[in-house]
Amino acid sequence: MKLTGIHLLLTYQCTQECDHCFVWSSPKYLEAMTLKQVHELLKEAEKLGTVEWVAFEGGEPFLYYPVLVKGVKEARGLGFKVEVLSNAYWATCLEDALEWLRPLAELGVADLGLSSDPYHGEELEAERVKNGVEAATKLGIPVGIMATSKLPQKLAGCPGGVIEVMYRGSP
Repeated sequence: MKLTGIHLLLTYQCTQECDHCFVWSSPKYLEAMTLKQVHELLKEAEKLGTVEWVAFEGGEPFLYYPVLVKGVKEARGLGFKVEVLSNAYWATCLEDALEWLRPLAELGVADLGLSSDPYHGEELEAERVKNGVEAATKLGIPVGIMATSKLPQKLAGCPGGVIEVMYRGSP
């Protein structure tokens, strides 16, 4: 089997604690990957010669934004396509979402996945995901929405697609 992608969980820490989270993330987890660990993993992926994609996720990778940005920069410098997965807690308004995403757009992030589901508190969470989708679209970052069951009404018509997520215990 040829390994074509790796997922770096920068942290198990998240702003939410969802029963369906397949990596068991929570606000109580405080550990995070260091820049040195990210560098070492990326160099190992490069040595394999088969890895094309690197995904940065968590928990919530934006909680460790400097490590995320430097990791994306290094991964892109090594020729990897990069995906970032987030719950968009940082997209409190369109202007803020643009500021958070602009450095990632400039680095050439190839995909952004934003999670949205009724378990996060649908109204506030859906508004932030909508801001994230709009900002990513304006910046030219391909974006998709990861939903556990249904797309919240507030997100109807958003660009990007709905991606089925994995649940705890999923193969």
